[in-house]
Amino acid sequence: MQPVTLSLELTEDHPAYQWAKRQSDAVSAMGHIGTHIDCYTREPEEAFYRVETVVLDCRSGMPTADNITQLSLSGKALVLYTGNLERNGYGNDIYAKTRTVLDSLVLDQILTESPAFIVIDSYGIGGHGGEHQMFDKRCEQHGCFVIENITLTEPVAEQLAQLEITIDKTIQSSGKRVDVKGILKH
Repeated sequence: MQPVTLSLELTEDHPAYQWAKRQSDAVSAMGHIGTHIDCYTREPEEAFYRVETVVLDCRSGMPTADNITQLSLSGKALVLYTGNLERNGYGNDIYAKTRTVLDSLVLDQILTESPAFIVIDSYGIGGHGGEHQMFDKRCEQHGCFVIENITLTEPVAEQLAQLEITIDKTIQSSGKRVDVKGILKH
């Protein structure tokens, strides 16, 4: 089966791309748009990973700690399917204002299960600003990395078995572009 591309590619005329170009540190800003991984204190050791997935349907709300205790996440990618990008498009006010953040205690529960990645089809797992960075740093301390802004649809989310993750480690920004491909169940 051919892998399905889940990375969000932006053209030069996309508003998020134009915003990043206007920033005083455009190189850093470019790393934080589209599908990317934030690496504030450390980064993944390898540039390529192929990991099994556990997909949670979060379209009706983000998971609770009880939702997490039943999962086997060690070394896997926890995929949070919020439907935000699918419903609202990327980089607009509705997308940014749709609340798709984890509760701090739920993040703690996830991290005790030792996933390699948390992957989300939204702007991140913490609220914009300080909480966003704090949550990413907490993940990094546990050897887990957050990949933001993947394109995910219901049919793909239902069949997702593995992810192929390629990280551009040459980028000097704390935001590193990521190519994510989904391998579907047979």
